Amino acid sequence: MADPLPEPVAPAAPSRRARVLTIVKIVVGVAAVALLVAGVASQWDEVTAALARLDAPTTAVAVVATLVALVANMFSWRAVMQALGLHTTRRAAASIFFVGQLGKYLPGGVWSIAAQAELGRAHGLARGPSAVAALTSMVIGIVGAAVVGVLGLVLSSPDGLRQYWWLAVLALVGLVSLAPPVLGRLVGLAWRLLRRPTVEVRPTWAGIGRSLAWSVGMWVAYGVQATVVLQAFGATSGLLWVTATAAYATAWLVGFLVLVAPAGLGAREGVLVVLLAGVTTTGGALGLAVLSRALMTLGDVLLAGLGLALEARRRRRAAPRG
Repeated sequence: MADPLPEPVAPAAPSRRARVLTIVKIVVGVAAVALLVAGVASQWDEVTAALARLDAPTTAVAVVATLVALVANMFSWRAVMQALGLHTTRRAAASIFFVGQLGKYLPGGVWSIAAQAELGRAHGLARGPSAVAALTSMVIGIVGAAVVGVLGLVLSSPDGLRQYWWLAVLALVGLVSLAPPVLGRLVGLAWRLLRRPTVEVRPTWAGIGRSLAWSVGMWVAYGVQATVVLQAFGATSGLLWVTATAAYATAWLVGFLVLVAPAGLGAREGVLVVLLAGVTTTGGALGLAVLSRALMTLGDVLLAGLGLALEARRRRRAAPRG
């Protein structure tokens, strides 16, 4: 007589902690989207007025340059992941990174890190190492912005460099901290201070170098976006691209450091106006500030949608077929 089949085991009910985390994720996601929409709505009149001054080719180049910059940022993050021993496919990286980027629209600079670490779990990435990689990627973005800002201001705006002299200090300290022996020790120290289980990190020179190169490429693309927009507004400086790239990188960095503003709203625009005063009118600088904000938001929305579509496709393929 054959042994009876075992009784099916009912799946365990989710714990209270799991239910709370699910609710928190939903609330945070809704809040991020709401703040994103509110940020666009608050500047809608200015955005439409600025768009009215652009022709179709200029708008197309600006949109493409923005998307290229955002994709370069994703590859910078993925290079850090690989440097720390966390390997993902391009599709998985796009899904994790672009959806997680919506967290930057919440006040504070760490929400995108938490989101990316959580999203990585679905792709077999441990939360702790993922958070370390995301934080390292953010540091590389800061260092890249400081380096590009310093070099651009040296070439195009000595007055601007005198005002933002701290960029040179930040760039130097940042480059030293990214050296793999130093970076590994800093990460270990951070985990001890947080009283978390130590995550062994052995970054590689090649991986950190690739990530920094992608980060610089991101600012180059943003410089192209700013240049074509400023040209449409009448700017004709021979060093326009250098000035625009430096201003954009510096403005992003200042906006990032102002933690109370979602995605640096307000602070970033103010820096752009100051640093671009020598190449365009106040109206042109304000137009770029508003328009670049809209283009970045549009790019984040489009790429987050792509990330969600890739994740949905992965889940369909992974679902059991009956």
